[in-house]
Amino acid sequence: MLRGGRGRGLIFLLSLHALCVSSANAAAPIPVSIPTAGISSSPEAVVAYLYKPEGSGPHPAVVMMHGCAGAYDSKGVLGARHRAWGEFLASRGFAALMLDSFRSRGIGSLCTVKFSERTLKESDRVGDAYAALAWLRQQKDTDANRIALLGWSHGGGVALDAISRKPEGSEGFKAAVSFYPGCTARNKRADKFHPYAPVLVLMGAADDWTPAAPCKALTESVAARGEPMNIVLYPDSYHDFDNPGIKAKRVRKDVPNGVNPGEGVTVAPNPEAREDAKRRVIRFLGEHFR
Repeated sequence: MLRGGRGRGLIFLLSLHALCVSSANAAAPIPVSIPTAGISSSPEAVVAYLYKPEGSGPHPAVVMMHGCAGAYDSKGVLGARHRAWGEFLASRGFAALMLDSFRSRGIGSLCTVKFSERTLKESDRVGDAYAALAWLRQQKDTDANRIALLGWSHGGGVALDAISRKPEGSEGFKAAVSFYPGCTARNKRADKFHPYAPVLVLMGAADDWTPAAPCKALTESVAARGEPMNIVLYPDSYHDFDNPGIKAKRVRKDVPNGVNPGEGVTVAPNPEAREDAKRRVIRFLGEHFR
């Protein structure tokens, strides 16, 4: 299985390598292949892109998980949000590994698919995160004891699942950051959600795709037990608030899920919230990477 996956993965990596060179002011990400055998449900190795900080290291690291739209934009290059965060984290001394969970499974996007009809759940991608963790720990320039997980929306849900499901024999991630995850189902089972490492949730208070109220309630329940979870809600902010690729507020009528199914969901940029989130993420990681 890995042989075929490795071959197809390498062809795909080579075909996209030139497209990854997107900024003259930032180092291009390095395409890599993450072995999945025995860890992930992916039928093939997972394609990923590594943003490396300057210096020989060892560097702390962050595994990044994309949302339901996948890792790429309409032109087939890494999405603006993923590039921006990868470059930002690398500029602050972190190795940032952006995973593509969809390509190896033959999926382009899940955003326009009803929850009940999706072939890939958030829980199915947890293995991808741990495969990436195992790979990073084998890299000589990575600090194996300082690796965090960060995800957006569908990937934010993956981060929450992963940080509450440490594999046997693994030390797991040091911390997790979750941008606007879906918390409705998790909040209904709040008594079963136990993060083994600190969690930071960042989301817009006006989000009508993945509503903030269930995440706030879940965080309060977890924190009341003395477990490490915090949430920051940005007023007048919507889904994708940190995505520099979104230039104006709009309603996506093609998304069947959300607070009001069938009526669409709102995505909108908030540059002030984005910059605040960047500061908070760096401070959060710094506090828990000591």
